[in-house]
Amino acid sequence: MEITLQAAVLHLLDTHADQPVLADRPMEAQEETARYLTAHLQRAFCSEEARDCRFDEQSPLPGLLENAEDNFVEVTRQIANRWFELLQQWPAIPAADVLFALATVDGVPCLAALKLNYKAAWLHVSEQGTGVENRLVRQPSALPGASGKADEAFFAALDGSICRVIEKKYDIDGRRSAYLCRHLVGAVSGYSPKEKLEVVRAAAVEVNQQFYGSLGMDEPAVNAALLENFCEEKDAEPPTAEQICEALYGDVPHAREAFTRILEEKDVSPAEPVTILPAAVRRMGNQKLKAFSGVEVKVPVEVYKDPSAIEFIKNEDGTTSLLIKNILV
Repeated sequence: MEITLQAAVLHLLDTHADQPVLADRPMEAQEETARYLTAHLQRAFCSEEARDCRFDEQSPLPGLLENAEDNFVEVTRQIANRWFELLQQWPAIPAADVLFALATVDGVPCLAALKLNYKAAWLHVSEQGTGVENRLVRQPSALPGASGKADEAFFAALDGSICRVIEKKYDIDGRRSAYLCRHLVGAVSGYSPKEKLEVVRAAAVEVNQQFYGSLGMDEPAVNAALLENFCEEKDAEPPTAEQICEALYGDVPHAREAFTRILEEKDVSPAEPVTILPAAVRRMGNQKLKAFSGVEVKVPVEVYKDPSAIEFIKNEDGTTSLLIKNILV
């Protein structure tokens, strides 16, 4: 995935003030600034929390996108004003600076917005009077560093073909809910890669419990199967739900049917790609086991079913003991 930054503008949505501070012209992005902005755009677009969405019929954004290239700053000012109104309406949403960018994502022209929530940071200041005094000052509105990430974001293709949103839940009208997709972008939200993978894994565990009881694949075995079949080639196309079904239940027709039915009930079609990002690979690589005493053990999934490495012993009281073999001291 390649992102090329074309223009950027920064608007300040500080709810301690009565009005947002909106820029009248784009930023002059020097080389170091451009690297900072591009890194944040790439991190947001590739986030496992980013959801692919579709605009609803009432969304004002597609109409604005038509003029985004010719009237970039004015279009972003309109969106920022609406965003500021939402922050004032729901005080639990943190104040922030919002970076808007015109960029191409794999050659597709997009309007992107990154909400950079303020972070507290400490700075030094020097004062000279009768002598030099160096002091520490707490800065409450610092922005995320180069390795940080945007708390909320959206990417919208200028032709309406792409709509991707990262949103958080806040206390809104007495309940914790997200607002960005529905109230600002005007889109119907889909699954993020993280959520879709969890739906697939949960469906596999449910099929196992339904048809095999304790003899089929449990969660670690599902993880191992996914890692073995679909995570070896770094740049490979993501598998579809149907390919995952075939890998897990290729020779068991009734299990395949149940797996597909469960996914369709969750609005995941067989042809839909299921992206397994590096963060998910790291999570699935180890199974955490925790005893009543609080002792935790992480077991790599590749040895989870290896009887020469570990053994699960069923106790009469219904609990399970773990025997770890071949320990080197």
